[in-house]
Amino acid sequence: MVKNAACYILLGLLAAPGMAAEPSPDERPRLLVHSTYAIVGGIPKAQDMAYEVAALIDECAPRIAAIVGTEDLQFVPAVIYLDRKAFIDATGIPPRSRVVGLATFPSGLIHVDGTELLASIEKVVPHEVGHILTARAVGPGLPALPTWLSEGIAEYVAGETAAHVDPIWVQAVGRGASLDLAELDSAIHGRGDQAGLAYAESASIVNFLVAQRGESVIADLIRSLARTRDFETSLQEVTGWRTEELESTWRRSVVRRWRWPLLFQSPVVVYGLMVLLFLIGLLRYVRERRRRQEMPEQEW
Repeated sequence: MVKNAACYILLGLLAAPGMAAEPSPDERPRLLVHSTYAIVGGIPKAQDMAYEVAALIDECAPRIAAIVGTEDLQFVPAVIYLDRKAFIDATGIPPRSRVVGLATFPSGLIHVDGTELLASIEKVVPHEVGHILTARAVGPGLPALPTWLSEGIAEYVAGETAAHVDPIWVQAVGRGASLDLAELDSAIHGRGDQAGLAYAESASIVNFLVAQRGESVIADLIRSLARTRDFETSLQEVTGWRTEELESTWRRSVVRRWRWPLLFQSPVVVYGLMVLLFLIGLLRYVRERRRRQEMPEQEW
């Protein structure tokens, strides 16, 4: 029954754009795959990718559900777009945005850019499943969930396939070029130049929370938030920190972690070492030349 309901919802969402554009049968979105935890739709040409998306959802959904503390493993609906414009039109994101996956609520539907021009589905799907299952876990408390925490959790549960933690931004966080915690949500929603930094910082904070309190801190925070519907109350209840204490403690940990690696990546240090090596080589050359000049001449 649940499966049928999810199918009807997905088919309704797929039919809406099709009715306006009147596409040919080969271009009309339809239901493509049912699997253990996934219902995937798209145009017929997306059939192979639909099986890949379904397999990814089936693999990651139970693992993510355990991390976020939900037993709601109803089907995760997803739609694949093989055209970037169709993805943009369906999601309403800005044309120049680099977003390649989007979980929409209250439908609980995942939109996937299947062109793979900006990121592979292996990076997109687990992140978006993280959003869907986090939303199910927090329930009516979802409006109180900070965007940065939602994105940080999605990056954490995606693991090595996290979509947004670009090494450049991670290093920027390590150098202290980070945003204030209060600025993260607006930076993420703005999807501008600082969005990458905000995603990396969000992921870093969630990883810090896990390192300090264990992986169960994610489910504990979500359960508390579902009950209190107030992030500040839940954070203090679960971790003992206020927001400003979390931020300052996290920043100190970042400085300790990145101090030496970033020091040796600094251009000043690299050029300094190159100059030092040059001077050492020059000094040895001068000494060797002077030694040869002071040696007595020998006749052969």
